[in-house]
Amino acid sequence: MQEWFARHYEVLKDFSAPALTIIGFVITLLIAVAGFQSFKKWRRQQIEERRIETALDALAVTYESKYVFDNIRSPMVFEYEWDNMQRPPGEPEEKWHQRGAFFAVKQRILNHRDYFERVYRLQPRVMALLGQKAEQVFMLMHKARREIEVASDMLAWRVQNPIGPEPNHDEDFWRQCKRDIYDYGDFEPDKDKVGKKLVDFREKMEALCRPVIDRGI
Repeated sequence: MQEWFARHYEVLKDFSAPALTIIGFVITLLIAVAGFQSFKKWRRQQIEERRIETALDALAVTYESKYVFDNIRSPMVFEYEWDNMQRPPGEPEEKWHQRGAFFAVKQRILNHRDYFERVYRLQPRVMALLGQKAEQVFMLMHKARREIEVASDMLAWRVQNPIGPEPNHDEDFWRQCKRDIYDYGDFEPDKDKVGKKLVDFREKMEALCRPVIDRGI
Protein backbone atom coordinates (compact mmCIF):
# COMPACT_ATOMS: atom_id res chain seq x y z
CA MET A 1 0.00 0.00 0.00
CA GLN A 2 2.84 2.45 0.85
CA GLU A 3 4.53 1.71 -2.48
CA TRP A 4 1.27 2.45 -4.30
CA PHE A 5 0.98 5.85 -2.64
CA ALA A 6 4.63 6.64 -3.46
CA ARG A 7 4.15 5.85 -7.15
CA HIS A 8 0.94 7.87 -7.38
CA TYR A 9 1.85 10.78 -5.13
CA GLU A 10 2.20 13.26 -7.99
CA VAL A 11 -1.23 12.36 -9.28
CA LEU A 12 -2.87 12.40 -5.90
CA LYS A 13 -1.53 15.82 -4.84
CA ASP A 14 -3.29 17.45 -7.81
CA PHE A 15 -6.70 16.18 -6.70
CA SER A 16 -9.07 18.50 -4.88
CA ALA A 17 -9.99 17.85 -1.24
CA PRO A 18 -13.41 16.32 -2.07
CA ALA A 19 -11.83 13.96 -4.57
CA LEU A 20 -9.24 12.90 -2.04
CA THR A 21 -11.99 12.35 0.49
CA ILE A 22 -13.80 10.03 -1.91
CA ILE A 23 -10.58 8.19 -2.71
CA GLY A 24 -9.87 7.82 0.99
CA PHE A 25 -13.36 6.47 1.60
CA VAL A 26 -12.98 3.96 -1.24
CA ILE A 27 -9.60 2.82 0.08
CA THR A 28 -11.01 2.47 3.59
CA LEU A 29 -13.94 0.47 2.24
CA LEU A 30 -11.62 -1.84 0.32
CA ILE A 31 -9.51 -2.39 3.42
CA ALA A 32 -12.65 -3.10 5.48
CA VAL A 33 -13.94 -5.60 2.91
CA ALA A 34 -10.56 -7.34 2.77
CA GLY A 35 -10.46 -7.45 6.56
CA PHE A 36 -13.98 -8.88 6.75
CA GLN A 37 -13.12 -11.58 4.23
CA SER A 38 -10.02 -12.44 6.25
CA PHE A 39 -12.13 -12.61 9.42
CA LYS A 40 -14.64 -14.93 7.75
CA LYS A 41 -11.82 -17.18 6.60
CA TRP A 42 -10.29 -17.16 10.10
CA ARG A 43 -13.67 -17.97 11.63
CA ARG A 44 -14.21 -20.89 9.25
CA GLN A 45 -10.77 -22.20 10.15
CA GLN A 46 -11.57 -21.94 13.86
CA ILE A 47 -14.85 -23.81 13.44
CA GLU A 48 -13.19 -26.51 11.34
CA GLU A 49 -10.47 -26.93 13.96
CA ARG A 50 -13.13 -27.35 16.63
CA ARG A 51 -14.99 -29.86 14.47
CA ILE A 52 -11.81 -31.92 14.08
CA GLU A 53 -11.02 -31.69 17.80
CA THR A 54 -14.56 -32.71 18.71
CA ALA A 55 -14.52 -35.60 16.24
CA LEU A 56 -11.27 -36.83 17.77
CA ASP A 57 -12.74 -36.65 21.28
CA ALA A 58 -15.85 -38.50 20.12
CA LEU A 59 -13.81 -41.27 18.53
CA ALA A 60 -11.65 -41.53 21.64
CA VAL A 61 -14.63 -42.21 23.94
CA THR A 62 -16.06 -44.54 21.28
CA TYR A 63 -12.96 -46.72 21.23
CA GLU A 64 -12.74 -46.52 25.02
CA SER A 65 -16.28 -47.88 25.25
CA LYS A 66 -15.09 -51.29 24.11
CA TYR A 67 -12.79 -51.66 27.12
CA VAL A 68 -15.38 -50.20 29.48
CA PHE A 69 -18.14 -52.60 28.42
CA ASP A 70 -15.76 -55.56 28.17
CA ASN A 71 -15.12 -55.01 31.88
CA ILE A 72 -18.79 -54.41 32.76
CA ARG A 73 -20.04 -57.48 30.88
CA SER A 74 -17.31 -59.92 31.82
CA PRO A 75 -18.86 -63.26 32.94
CA MET A 76 -16.07 -63.58 35.50
CA VAL A 77 -17.34 -62.19 38.80
CA PHE A 78 -15.63 -62.26 42.19
CA GLU A 79 -17.00 -62.12 45.70
CA TYR A 80 -15.20 -58.87 46.56
CA GLU A 81 -17.30 -57.15 43.88
CA TRP A 82 -20.43 -57.41 46.03
CA ASP A 83 -18.89 -56.83 49.47
CA ASN A 84 -21.06 -53.74 50.02
CA MET A 85 -24.32 -55.38 48.89
CA GLN A 86 -26.99 -55.34 51.60
CA ARG A 87 -27.82 -58.80 52.86
CA PRO A 88 -31.23 -59.48 54.43
CA PRO A 89 -31.10 -61.39 57.74
CA GLY A 90 -31.16 -65.12 57.17
CA GLU A 91 -30.44 -64.98 53.42
CA PRO A 92 -28.90 -68.35 52.43
CA GLU A 93 -25.32 -68.30 51.22
CA GLU A 94 -26.32 -69.68 47.83
CA LYS A 95 -28.79 -66.87 47.19
CA TRP A 96 -26.27 -64.34 48.46
CA HIS A 97 -23.76 -65.46 45.83
CA GLN A 98 -26.34 -65.69 43.04
CA ARG A 99 -27.64 -62.20 43.72
CA GLY A 100 -24.10 -60.87 44.18
CA ALA A 101 -23.12 -61.97 40.68
CA PHE A 102 -25.77 -59.64 39.25
CA PHE A 103 -25.06 -56.87 41.73
CA ALA A 104 -21.42 -56.94 40.64
CA VAL A 105 -22.38 -55.97 37.09
CA LYS A 106 -24.20 -52.85 38.28
CA GLN A 107 -21.30 -52.03 40.57
CA ARG A 108 -18.96 -52.11 37.58
CA ILE A 109 -21.15 -49.54 35.85
CA LEU A 110 -20.81 -47.31 38.92
CA ASN A 111 -17.06 -47.85 38.89
CA HIS A 112 -17.03 -46.38 35.37
CA ARG A 113 -19.12 -43.38 36.36
CA ASP A 114 -16.36 -40.98 35.29
CA TYR A 115 -16.43 -42.39 31.77
CA PHE A 116 -20.20 -42.03 31.37
CA GLU A 117 -20.11 -38.48 32.77
CA ARG A 118 -17.48 -37.56 30.17
CA VAL A 119 -19.69 -38.98 27.44
CA TYR A 120 -22.70 -36.96 28.64
CA ARG A 121 -20.63 -33.76 28.69
CA LEU A 122 -19.23 -34.44 25.22
CA GLN A 123 -22.52 -35.37 23.54
CA PRO A 124 -24.01 -31.81 23.23
CA ARG A 125 -20.76 -30.51 21.73
CA VAL A 126 -20.69 -33.32 19.16
CA MET A 127 -24.31 -32.58 18.25
CA ALA A 128 -23.61 -28.85 17.91
CA LEU A 129 -20.62 -29.30 15.61
CA LEU A 130 -21.39 -32.56 13.78
CA GLY A 131 -25.18 -32.50 13.63
CA GLN A 132 -28.19 -33.74 15.61
CA LYS A 133 -27.88 -37.21 14.07
CA ALA A 134 -25.07 -37.76 16.58
CA GLU A 135 -27.73 -38.00 19.31
CA GLN A 136 -29.12 -41.24 17.86
CA VAL A 137 -25.62 -42.67 17.70
CA PHE A 138 -24.96 -41.89 21.37
CA MET A 139 -28.36 -43.32 22.28
CA LEU A 140 -27.20 -46.75 21.13
CA MET A 141 -24.63 -46.81 23.92
CA HIS A 142 -26.97 -45.27 26.51
CA LYS A 143 -29.64 -47.88 25.73
CA ALA A 144 -27.08 -50.69 25.96
CA ARG A 145 -26.00 -49.51 29.42
CA ARG A 146 -29.60 -49.14 30.58
CA GLU A 147 -30.55 -52.61 29.35
CA ILE A 148 -27.67 -54.07 31.37
CA GLU A 149 -28.86 -52.23 34.48
CA VAL A 150 -32.47 -53.34 34.07
CA ALA A 151 -31.53 -56.97 33.36
CA SER A 152 -29.27 -57.03 36.44
CA ASP A 153 -32.09 -55.73 38.65
CA MET A 154 -34.57 -58.22 37.21
CA LEU A 155 -32.27 -61.19 37.72
CA ALA A 156 -31.43 -60.14 41.29
CA TRP A 157 -35.16 -59.77 42.00
CA ARG A 158 -35.80 -63.25 40.66
CA VAL A 159 -33.25 -64.73 43.08
CA GLN A 160 -35.15 -63.21 45.98
CA ASN A 161 -38.53 -64.11 44.51
CA PRO A 162 -38.27 -67.67 43.16
CA ILE A 163 -41.06 -68.69 40.83
CA GLY A 164 -41.36 -72.27 42.03
CA PRO A 165 -40.84 -75.76 40.62
CA GLU A 166 -43.70 -75.57 38.08
CA PRO A 167 -42.77 -74.88 34.40
CA ASN A 168 -41.89 -71.28 33.81
CA HIS A 169 -43.15 -69.95 30.51
CA ASP A 170 -40.94 -66.86 30.88
CA GLU A 171 -37.71 -68.82 30.89
CA ASP A 172 -36.69 -67.37 27.53
CA PHE A 173 -37.05 -63.88 29.01
CA TRP A 174 -34.74 -64.70 31.91
CA ARG A 175 -32.18 -66.28 29.62
CA GLN A 176 -32.23 -63.12 27.51
CA CYS A 177 -31.70 -60.99 30.63
CA LYS A 178 -28.62 -63.01 31.46
CA ARG A 179 -27.46 -62.72 27.86
CA ASP A 180 -27.87 -58.94 28.10
CA ILE A 181 -25.59 -58.50 31.09
CA TYR A 182 -22.82 -60.92 30.11
CA ASP A 183 -20.71 -61.04 26.96
CA TYR A 184 -20.14 -64.67 25.97
CA GLY A 185 -18.07 -63.82 22.93
CA ASP A 186 -18.85 -65.89 19.87
CA PHE A 187 -21.39 -68.08 21.69
CA GLU A 188 -24.79 -67.38 20.09
CA PRO A 189 -23.84 -63.86 18.93
CA ASP A 190 -27.26 -63.40 17.31
CA LYS A 191 -28.81 -63.30 20.82
CA ASP A 192 -26.44 -60.62 22.10
CA LYS A 193 -28.74 -57.62 21.62
CA VAL A 194 -26.66 -55.39 23.88
CA GLY A 195 -23.47 -56.32 22.08
CA LYS A 196 -25.13 -55.51 18.75
CA LYS A 197 -26.02 -52.02 19.97
CA LEU A 198 -22.45 -51.42 21.12
CA VAL A 199 -21.02 -52.55 17.77
CA ASP A 200 -23.50 -50.32 15.93
CA PHE A 201 -22.50 -47.43 18.19
CA ARG A 202 -18.81 -47.80 17.34
CA GLU A 203 -19.41 -48.26 13.61
CA LYS A 204 -21.81 -45.32 13.27
CA MET A 205 -19.63 -42.99 15.32
CA GLU A 206 -16.67 -43.95 13.15
CA ALA A 207 -18.71 -43.16 10.01
CA LEU A 208 -19.71 -39.80 11.51
CA CYS A 209 -16.31 -38.66 12.74
CA ARG A 210 -13.72 -40.23 10.46
CA PRO A 211 -14.52 -38.08 7.37
CA VAL A 212 -14.19 -34.89 9.45
CA ILE A 213 -10.77 -35.97 10.73
CA ASP A 214 -9.51 -37.18 7.35
CA ARG A 215 -10.60 -33.94 5.71
CA GLY A 216 -8.37 -32.01 8.08
CA ILE A 217 -5.26 -34.08 7.37
